[in-house]
Amino acid sequence: MPPSPTLESRIRGGLYGVAVGDALGATLEFETAESIRARWGELREIVGGGWLDLPPGAWTDDTEMTLALAEGILDDPADPLPHVGRRFLAWMESGPPDIGNTVRAVLRLMAQGEFSPREWHRAAKRVHRELHGMSAGNGALMRTLPVGLAYRDPEEVMAKAELLARMTHWDPRAAHSCMLASLVAFAMAWRDAPPGEALAWAADVLSSRVGEVAVEELAGLALRRSWGELTPSGFTVESLECALWGLLEAPDFEEAVVRVANLGGDADTIAAITGGLAGVRWGFEAIPKRWVHALSPGQRGRLDRVAEGLLRLVG
Repeated sequence: MPPSPTLESRIRGGLYGVAVGDALGATLEFETAESIRARWGELREIVGGGWLDLPPGAWTDDTEMTLALAEGILDDPADPLPHVGRRFLAWMESGPPDIGNTVRAVLRLMAQGEFSPREWHRAAKRVHRELHGMSAGNGALMRTLPVGLAYRDPEEVMAKAELLARMTHWDPRAAHSCMLASLVAFAMAWRDAPPGEALAWAADVLSSRVGEVAVEELAGLALRRSWGELTPSGFTVESLECALWGLLEAPDFEEAVVRVANLGGDADTIAAITGGLAGVRWGFEAIPKRWVHALSPGQRGRLDRVAEGLLRLVG
């Protein structure tokens, strides 16, 4: 059995895993598994394109918001919300090619100045009402990984994951999925737990806070589904199921990300979530070098700076 990855490798692997999963999956977003097989057979290379017509190696809102969240935590780990919010707004103002609908609606409200920099939850509640309670998309889940790496106490992991998820997604299922994913990352990084043990521990810890029924919806179904039963949608519960399936069932990092990305649907986001967790599981060295080199020097530099910052924070 190979040695466990170092904490540095897990943190770096998690961040790079989000980025390369995002870049691979962006080509396949909104495709069906059947159309992917017809065109690609199986896509294993970062080639760009997709509905956004991205250059090879470009990432999307999944990675941008993950890094903004991590950088906001590094600004003030005890009180990250206003710093994360400021970075979210700066990213929106930079004119990204795409922003998810729920996130965009909340960001626009905050940018209009109707709410103070500490009132993100009020804005998210309003959007939740305007969407008739339909704010359980995966836009919070896609960015939550750094929470599990930045805090050394599981209670704080849960509290911060919920706090930061509900900045944009008020539906409790969005928060609960972020809490579970962050706890799984925490258990692999800090407890050196294999994925199955990490998920079981995370589910038990989260159950004590939100109840067994809520956790069963998130974790129980994924453990009982077969590959053909997975639904790669933007619904946070289904996105988490796909990512957990890849984490638990694939033999290595590359297979986890490739299998999930080639499901199609919300491929970039689900592959980013999977890549983040898989990067924490297997470490940076397990990520294919050709995928790392598909990222530009500027992209790699930003990932490295955030990884170094998180390592200093917890070291």
